[in-house]
Amino acid sequence: MPTLCRPGRTGAVTAVDLSGEAIAQAQARYGPLVRFLVADVAKRLPFADASFDAVMSNVALHMFTDAVTRTVFTQVRRLVRTGGLFVFHVNSLQDRPLRARNLPAVELEPDFVAEESGQTVHFFSAAYLRELLAGWQQVQLEPVGVPHRTTGEPFKHVWRGIARR
Repeated sequence: MPTLCRPGRTGAVTAVDLSGEAIAQAQARYGPLVRFLVADVAKRLPFADASFDAVMSNVALHMFTDAVTRTVFTQVRRLVRTGGLFVFHVNSLQDRPLRARNLPAVELEPDFVAEESGQTVHFFSAAYLRELLAGWQQVQLEPVGVPHRTTGEPFKHVWRGIARR
């Protein structure tokens, strides 16, 4: 979870991941520039309330059930200072049929599936995101379509979100 720099202020970045292997790879690449923590974001993280200027997640919040997703969004709200940002990408509900073309899945909860590989994927609607971000001062949601590199056909749909606390 990175901290964005405000003008005239030195910034610090903290990266959190459940995978020790992912953290080790990131440490090898970024070394002392980043503080690393192996931790489960679905559990209370060891940071004080309002201790981050910003939290960023790039298509990582899609692995959780509704209950865990709500817990994670609540934790992000706890960690971001007043005026701070939550910047994220999550899978759009529009992505579900695209993904299902190649990855058969079983629905575990509404819009939350387990694929044959074992990967779980949550698909987000605008209404669901607005519910999760209730209480934030400003919420911007932008649907983003990602074309296939070679064919140009629709490949993926995500939401790009920015919420100000």
